[in-house]
Amino acid sequence: MTDPELLRIANDSGFPLQIALQHSVNGATANHGWRVRHSEHSWANSADGQSGFIDLVVRDKHDCANFVIECKRVRNATWLFLSSTGSAKPRRHSKSWVTRKKGGQISTFGWNEVPIDPATPEAQYCAVRGQTTNDKNTFLERVAGEVVSSTEALAVEERDYHLENDDSVRFYFNAIVTTAKLKFAEFDPSHLSVTDGTLADAIFHDVPFVRVRKQFSMRPANLTPAVWLRHDDPDYRRENTVFVINADSLNDFLAQFDIPTQSYRQYAG
Repeated sequence: MTDPELLRIANDSGFPLQIALQHSVNGATANHGWRVRHSEHSWANSADGQSGFIDLVVRDKHDCANFVIECKRVRNATWLFLSSTGSAKPRRHSKSWVTRKKGGQISTFGWNEVPIDPATPEAQYCAVRGQTTNDKNTFLERVAGEVVSSTEALAVEERDYHLENDDSVRFYFNAIVTTAKLKFAEFDPSHLSVTDGTLADAIFHDVPFVRVRKQFSMRPANLTPAVWLRHDDPDYRRENTVFVINADSLNDFLAQFDIPTQSYRQYAG
């Protein structure tokens, strides 16, 4: 085979993006404090039967925050995000897996609300060229569902990886890093047509990163009578947050990332 043919095989695999991101993150550690902890890390989630390999896990200098990253190389693609409210207002809330060890015991172990910075627009939908109205489980939803499952699996694997006599807290976040251009649509929901299901007009913003929140996990969540009687929103409790980040903006996102003191103390206090 010729060199151009071999290059085509390598580039079609998507692995060069994963390798490039690994070197990019580690090369900028002095600026943002993050390093790649795992690459091609095998995982299996007994709760939903899924398994695979995590592309990258990056961890901060405090050994506290982790991003489980799926790398997606696409060519000449744009991902368009929409919110059910039509608003591009930045949001800070997110769903993170939290493992808290206190007094020698695991006191918190599961998905919890953790407001974080940077604030980004929050979407529930992602439209890509070629996607039809008959696609009940979109490309993004399939990828995000696997990322959420792999994050759970990693947290379970590392459940007891804490210093034996020290209190500690660890946060795990879900992320997809892609070469696609990211756009966010801002519109007035009252201008939507129920006749033909279209938008009359919208403002489209370039965004370097965005958070998507919806029920990505296919694993059923059993509601307790106490939750039902409190009238808690069961859909809200089942939702997860997945950050979608343009590849060129990953180091910038990591440099801006922060768990505010109030959010941290909620679990570490």
